[in-house]
Amino acid sequence: LKLRPSGRLHVQVRLYREGEVSLFDGHQKSTGGITRRRGAIKHHKVHEVKGHKFIAKFFRQPTFCAFCKEFLWGFGKQGYQCETCQVAVHKRCHDKFLGKCPGSGKESQNTLYLRERFKINVPHRFRAHNFLSPTFCDHCGSLLYGLFRQGLKCDQCKVNCHHKCEKHVPNLCGVNQKLLSEVLSTVKKDISTPPISPVSQKPDETETNKPVSETAVQYTPSSIDLDERYENKPSGYNEASQRKEQQTLQARGSYKNDVGKHSRVRFKKYALDDFTFLKVLGKGSFGKVLLAELKGHEQYFAIKCLKKDVVLEDDDVECAMIERKVLVLGTEHSFLCELFCSFQSESHLFFVMEYLSGGDLMFHIQQSGKFDQERARFYAAEIVIALKFMHRKGIIYRDLKLDNVLLTREGHVKISDFGMCKLGVGDQIKTSTFCGTPDYIAPEIIKGQQYNQSVDWWSFGVLLYEMLIGQSPFNGTDEEELFWSVCHEEAYYPRFLSKEAKQIIALLLEKDPSKRLGTSTSDAGDITYQPFFKPVNWQKIERKMVEPPFKPILSGPSDARNFDTDFTMEKAVLTTVDFQILASIDQEQFKGFSYTNPNMTD
Repeated sequence: LKLRPSGRLHVQVRLYREGEVSLFDGHQKSTGGITRRRGAIKHHKVHEVKGHKFIAKFFRQPTFCAFCKEFLWGFGKQGYQCETCQVAVHKRCHDKFLGKCPGSGKESQNTLYLRERFKINVPHRFRAHNFLSPTFCDHCGSLLYGLFRQGLKCDQCKVNCHHKCEKHVPNLCGVNQKLLSEVLSTVKKDISTPPISPVSQKPDETETNKPVSETAVQYTPSSIDLDERYENKPSGYNEASQRKEQQTLQARGSYKNDVGKHSRVRFKKYALDDFTFLKVLGKGSFGKVLLAELKGHEQYFAIKCLKKDVVLEDDDVECAMIERKVLVLGTEHSFLCELFCSFQSESHLFFVMEYLSGGDLMFHIQQSGKFDQERARFYAAEIVIALKFMHRKGIIYRDLKLDNVLLTREGHVKISDFGMCKLGVGDQIKTSTFCGTPDYIAPEIIKGQQYNQSVDWWSFGVLLYEMLIGQSPFNGTDEEELFWSVCHEEAYYPRFLSKEAKQIIALLLEKDPSKRLGTSTSDAGDITYQPFFKPVNWQKIERKMVEPPFKPILSGPSDARNFDTDFTMEKAVLTTVDFQILASIDQEQFKGFSYTNPNMTD
């Protein structure tokens, strides 16, 4: 189409065989409740160093490091910038600043520290200056813009800066921070080195006196100490243990893609060439989730593909590693998505997971509007068991929502997408990162308070509300209004909701985290004892001995009808990455990412 004065129109064409449901018939099933998918958000990780609040930043123009005076090279977030004083530095330089961050450079940061410690307090003599060639600010590192009088230059030490940066520049005229920092670090090392005692200490005394870290994550060695050597199987892995694992997996009804009909895959290091992409199952800012077939085995997997440049730009390398660790736990629990293997290419990270062909609860809630109480109770019971398992392991999930709860082909629940998880958190150990999906974020996160696993029970309350009512308990025209509603308003409970359902949701949506149902300090007791769950046999639920109230319609192991056609109609290909970006990616940061699950291979 010719769009005037200019423009482009993106058109999606869907082809249907004769007799299939039409596009418009499919859309008429929507009941006007929850009609959109909601993406998670995560505030930038703040690196606090001596008062500076450094965040990873993408610099859109050439920028100098204020510490070492070198360019910030590389694609993505090449360096750190302080939110308060705007100083830009390399990641390797951010922890070497000598003083505190200023509100005003004249009264704080390096000025006060060096003035008191080394009697250094030499103000700059700035004057407006006409720069005849491109010049960079020695404080924030960016270009001095304009045609004349672009910035200020010190008459004595020749330091250049923007007019706006003058108030942030410390009184260090003529002082070389880099050399002084190196000297100070040498002095500190000499002081911190303990003298050698003439009396030797017994080895046993040294070991027994070591304190045990309270922040240690409660993982079993098999879950975290991953064996990265693919030439041989892990030590102790023999035929007897393999048969035992198979019996355990079969007893709990784990999804195995018709393993009995096809040959078991062997234990090795897998790569992109081992898979054939078939369909797109999901898509977001992180990358894509693709349905793929393992070549030569007729087995199907869901592969989550993360672009390395996006991971680096968002400073999320640690999150990717955490997600892999939690996915490994899927082998230990029936209601967590299992990881088959993980590997990487030059441009992407790949999580190869079991294919949960039943689709997510968001898809099904959009089809039916809401669930009846029996169906919602069944899903809720299985989710409770999964959450309790993760909490015992010291994990906060932080992204429980309809989109992340999927169904197996039998109709059982499995939780997926562990990119927001936090490890090593308990009743006494808390965190404060602002993250999650806005509709499910707990009040304590919004208020910037320290929190623990209580936030997962809030999200569970929102999810249960949506399953039973078909709408979100809190609403707003934007995030600010939504967050105000979460912190100050109470949820509305329609008349058709049962007394037991209303009671448990109200206890879960308690704004005081210490009183919230699910936490150890709640006066309401354990969540499994609530009247809403009275008909539930928890032992049978955990062993998957209860028949699911709903079984997804499937025509085969690769059927993707339970996923949004907005995704499945797209071409299943990876987004290419520019070669210049590839050349700038630091591959060393992803070392140790590859893994193959011995419990799903021979």
